[in-house]
Amino acid sequence: MIIYLNYKDIAKDVSSCHIYAYGIVLIKNRGKCVKYSENILIRSIIYSIIRLIMRDQIEKIVEILTKTESEIQKVIIEAAQASDYRSVDMARNAAVNIKNLRAQISDTTRKVESKSVKAEKRVKRKVVSRKAARTGYPKFQIKKDTLIRIGWSKKQRREYTHKTTRFVFEITIKAMAKLAKSGAGPFTSEQLIDQINSVESETIPSYQVYAVIGILRQANCIKQIGRNGYDIPPEILEKAEQKWSELSNRKE
Repeated sequence: MIIYLNYKDIAKDVSSCHIYAYGIVLIKNRGKCVKYSENILIRSIIYSIIRLIMRDQIEKIVEILTKTESEIQKVIIEAAQASDYRSVDMARNAAVNIKNLRAQISDTTRKVESKSVKAEKRVKRKVVSRKAARTGYPKFQIKKDTLIRIGWSKKQRREYTHKTTRFVFEITIKAMAKLAKSGAGPFTSEQLIDQINSVESETIPSYQVYAVIGILRQANCIKQIGRNGYDIPPEILEKAEQKWSELSNRKE
């Protein structure tokens, strides 16, 4: 982790921290933007730094006020011994005001720290929830002879579904078997779609073919070879039918 921070600049202007998704922070430091990159809990780190800076400065202020109150108490004693009751009253009022100010600062500090801690917790919850939302996708189900691909939309932050009929599943795996028989793999998705459309009278929506590819890849029935396409084994028909049967018999 590399952090470029100027604590004094942050303390003076907390709003100078510009926090973005995916872990990018730009901090204005003496008129220049300094980049800070980290993948998790950036806001939590910034909140912690700011809170430590504030706590250090406030402790100094409270210490000064405490010493001042103590000195005023000495003045009250000296004035009382000298029967200077007017000075006693003035010093007493000053001591009371300082005591109230010290209590007010302490109370404000507790409230600020409480809000900061709550903000950190909110950030942590968001990070955890986003990570949890992104994991485990895509998911596949088969209901009433329909293959359902459940994906996660990063933009809309919610699930979406694509449905594929048993008919499309069968013609897709048959096209895969035909390509595998030619022995010229690996094969791209475009080659597979062209193979299907060269046989069928109606054009099959590509997202349905991709759903079939997705479930077979997830089940290791086919293997992706980088950007070159997919390695399709000769026994693809048997493997694909077995996977369909497993999903069909699975109890939710």
